[in-house]
Amino acid sequence: MSSNELVQVTEEFTKQNLEYAQVKRPHSKGGPVPKHVRDARRDEVHRLHFEYAYSARKIAKILNTPRPTIDGDIDYWYSKAVKNTNLIQPEIQILGTIERLHSQVKRLREELDKVTNNSERMKIERLIYDLNSKLLQTYQKITYSFVHSHQRSVNWYNNTMKKKKMSERATSFLDMYSVSEKAHERIGKILNEDRQRIS
Repeated sequence: MSSNELVQVTEEFTKQNLEYAQVKRPHSKGGPVPKHVRDARRDEVHRLHFEYAYSARKIAKILNTPRPTIDGDIDYWYSKAVKNTNLIQPEIQILGTIERLHSQVKRLREELDKVTNNSERMKIERLIYDLNSKLLQTYQKITYSFVHSHQRSVNWYNNTMKKKKMSERATSFLDMYSVSEKAHERIGKILNEDRQRIS
């Protein structure tokens, strides 16, 4: 399969988007997307992300869709996967998947040492690269999940302090220090400005 074939979107997705474009009124820009269009997009995002291991950035470019929308779709599929696994600790399954991917890489490397044909060698090297890319993406997801959970905990703590009409606010549980409400607002403003400058 060539690289051009990999980036093709399904005919169903293209057809539904063409139909939506014909009925969409010009003044409805920014309005809610019909459910069937959203579902078709999510299905396509699932295919491109999980079957081809494409990043959100690449999918956004392929589907000509804003990156935050694609990020939301990917988060939707991951949350659905966690819900469907019915696990109290989904990280156990993630660690099992990581272990299986490492085992596959190891077996392929052993096979690579035996191969003398350049064509076969290239195929195996490509498989190793794909597996390593999936491992990297899994590690990135774990890191994002940790950061996201940490931020939710900090927000919960700050909201609780606010409800109790206490002046302390946490900026991070990693540093374990508290600041006044005004200082917390100033720090938050500085961090937001810095994030916008970087992105």
